[in-house]
Amino acid sequence: MQTLLGKIIVLLMLFVLSLHSYSVSMSVDNNNPMVGEKCILTLEFNYDNLEEYEIEEAEFEEFDVKLLDENETQESNNTWSVKQRYELTPHKAGTITLPALKTHIEMIEEQYQERYNRNKYLKKFDIFTQPISMNVQPLPDELTITGIYELYAHIDKNSTKLGEPIHFTVGLKGEGNIPNLDFLTLNIPNTTIYEKSDTQYEKSFDILSNKNFTIPPILLKYYNQKNKEITLLNTTPFHIKVIGTTAKKENISIIWWLLLLLLLPLFWFISTFFKYDEEKALKKQLKQCKNKETLLKKLMPYFYKNRELTRLIYELEEVEERKFKSLKRKILAYF
Repeated sequence: MQTLLGKIIVLLMLFVLSLHSYSVSMSVDNNNPMVGEKCILTLEFNYDNLEEYEIEEAEFEEFDVKLLDENETQESNNTWSVKQRYELTPHKAGTITLPALKTHIEMIEEQYQERYNRNKYLKKFDIFTQPISMNVQPLPDELTITGIYELYAHIDKNSTKLGEPIHFTVGLKGEGNIPNLDFLTLNIPNTTIYEKSDTQYEKSFDILSNKNFTIPPILLKYYNQKNKEITLLNTTPFHIKVIGTTAKKENISIIWWLLLLLLLPLFWFISTFFKYDEEKALKKQLKQCKNKETLLKKLMPYFYKNRELTRLIYELEEVEERKFKSLKRKILAYF
């Protein structure tokens, strides 16, 4: 039963189509574009009698799609034509099929137009375009960017004071498959960089440094669709002078190092001289000791100066009076 009903619906649709003019088609102006190269898809719907229609919006997974315009005109044979133009930008190479697009139609036969219950005779059906096969070519040299571009850059000044930033702006003019400048960053040693996106195709940077620095050239390599060749764009480098920088600090630092090198021998001489006088005075005090008790008191801070001296001090505690002078001479040899 369901199969029979389906056949009847198909036959009815064919009958309606035979009585009226309904057609929908789509075409592209370039079936072999390169990745990122724009092409135009035209969708055309023709009809003579209907209540409502709805053309399926073109959306394709491997393409960026943008509706350019839509126009509806009456033809000489009492039919109407709706034309839509889309801009397609492929972002993947390979053989890609654009699937069929649908147009939904609602119509009432003319003989039922004036009836009070005319909606009872409303017919609804869909018609489809043919799918389109496209062969998208890869860009040469493994590039991913294509279009026609101009690159520019400028700074607000060539020199700045310490603590004041340089304002650097870089931008892109033209058209292609670059969506924005998010990929663009700066890496300059010994600087602090703050960036912001002014517009979709312009970026600015505030750059701080405590010494002179260079803003390197910005490079953009892409496939030029106009002259069909690889193009390399670059900005000029900018050499920035920072006034009141560490140059003075470095000079001061060098002076301090020179003074230190000059004063080190003096410090060494003074410390050696006072150390020598201190040892000389101690030795004199030890010589003036007339008995072992006085000598022991003087030697206590040096009890563990070295092992041999410690042994002699132990002997001094028990030494006889007649051997005191001899032991004293041995002790003095360590001072």
